[in-house]
Amino acid sequence: MWEVLRLFLTLTKKRNPELIKTGVKLHQAGEIPPNTYVIDLDTVADNVKHMARAAEENEFSLYFMSKQLGRIGELGQWIAEHGIKKAVAVEFEEARRLHEAGVPLGNVGHLVQPGKHQWPDVLTFDPEVVTVFNIERAKQVSDAAIGLRKKQDILLRVIENGDTIYPGQWGGFQLDELDDIIPILKKLPGVNVVGVTSFPLLLMDNEGEGLTFTKNLETLLNAKEKLESSGFTITQVNGPSATSTETIPMLKRAGITHGEPGHALTGTTPLHAIRSLPENPAIIYVTEVSHQDYEHVYVLGGGFYERGNTTGAYVGDNAETIFQTFLKGKPTTSEYIDYYGRLEQGAPVSVGDTAVYAFRTQVFVTRANVALVRGLRSNKPEIVHLERRG
Repeated sequence: MWEVLRLFLTLTKKRNPELIKTGVKLHQAGEIPPNTYVIDLDTVADNVKHMARAAEENEFSLYFMSKQLGRIGELGQWIAEHGIKKAVAVEFEEARRLHEAGVPLGNVGHLVQPGKHQWPDVLTFDPEVVTVFNIERAKQVSDAAIGLRKKQDILLRVIENGDTIYPGQWGGFQLDELDDIIPILKKLPGVNVVGVTSFPLLLMDNEGEGLTFTKNLETLLNAKEKLESSGFTITQVNGPSATSTETIPMLKRAGITHGEPGHALTGTTPLHAIRSLPENPAIIYVTEVSHQDYEHVYVLGGGFYERGNTTGAYVGDNAETIFQTFLKGKPTTSEYIDYYGRLEQGAPVSVGDTAVYAFRTQVFVTRANVALVRGLRSNKPEIVHLERRG
């Protein structure tokens, strides 16, 4: 899989070269600082429209995920305006920022549970559903809802031995414990169980040739059956990971009702690296050559991500010649502090040159700036918003 993920710079050059050129122009003109992700809003809009159309055709629901792109309110508004109306917020701060920007919330709390005193705030954000991992959290939501004189729809995150769970993302109701939990859930006056969720539902196969369902799908469907047989009306089977125009039909056929596109917004799911899909690349990372030695070229850091698996960068000071110089990247390790990125020496470059990368990222865990840009296709790039990280 990791070899697949190394292809995004090549993919961006092929399918959105103007984005790379724009990154060079903006940096060399001093309009963006080094350590800035540049997001092509026009391409994001097209990607959103493709997915919204596929969802409508398949009677499928979508919540967009913004954390990969920096959980920026202005970007959330843009996505909502172009066809995916509600967001999924995986943790409280994302929910708060999106709500303050006027972005409707679909699902809150799937990966990171809000704290016990944060539920009243979450419920005032008026999410369609919130996800809970255990009966204690369900009780907290119920109490908060009662205090607000409302009833909150909730999803249960359900897991079983053998499911795929990423490190650091453990938690959920054990499938074989649901029968004992259901009577307690029924007695909670402030919540209504309407669905189940798990992550990830889809992963690249071992050959890196396509996506396959994880065992989590079976767990979700079994949980749905248990809940329905006990009297709950289940309207949402939420199955995130790699949601895109390509996967929406297969998710629908498998019994999933809701997906949560994140990387597909910028054309950077693993599948996009190996197939020509409707979503195009829409994000690059732009930084600057800081210094050199005989072995390496060092670029200013802040936005590198250990799982990004960067191939390297195009380096230069001119947008029209940027593709002439590619320097191979050196991978980072868990001991690495992101002060600088390293490139192998190759063609001559100069201090102050622009370095442009493209890789799968999680902007919200970096200290990178984010520039939202329009007008690339008319060769009149305009920075709509620059989110500076302190």
